[in-house]
Amino acid sequence: MLKYSFLLSLFFLLSCDKGLAPLPQSQLASISGKVHYTGTPKDSVKILAIVLVQPISPYPPSILIAGFNTTFLTFLLSSTSLTDTSYSISVKPDTVYHYLGVAQNFGDVFKDWKVVAFMHDDKDSATYFKLNPGEQRTGVDITVNFDSLPRQPFIP
Repeated sequence: MLKYSFLLSLFFLLSCDKGLAPLPQSQLASISGKVHYTGTPKDSVKILAIVLVQPISPYPPSILIAGFNTTFLTFLLSSTSLTDTSYSISVKPDTVYHYLGVAQNFGDVFKDWKVVAFMHDDKDSATYFKLNPGEQRTGVDITVNFDSLPRQPFIP
């Protein structure tokens, strides 16, 4: 019985095809651009982050940090020196991302977030992204206007 267990285990190990291995860099897609700032933050700025979200809104604020180190890029900025900031996010190809924006944390990192800008079309609907393997979408600039915040995508 031990012999069969060993052979079965060996079979499974040898048949594994790196299913959990990350994609090669050449297969990843990317979105990049600049964040431009106008106005003055109305709340304290603990974290300012670029967020790329898969679910369609509305969703809980915790979804924003679900992609930490992948689709969540953190910029710790002083509210007195907000300057244009370049960003680039590598993403899995053939995956639909329904929301790209800039989020501000002003308290508890798991719940105190507000979106201060997002990519949208002429009808003010969130722009979605689905990129092919190796595709690079550049010039995706986002303007943050702290004096006129957008509607929030969160579940009330």
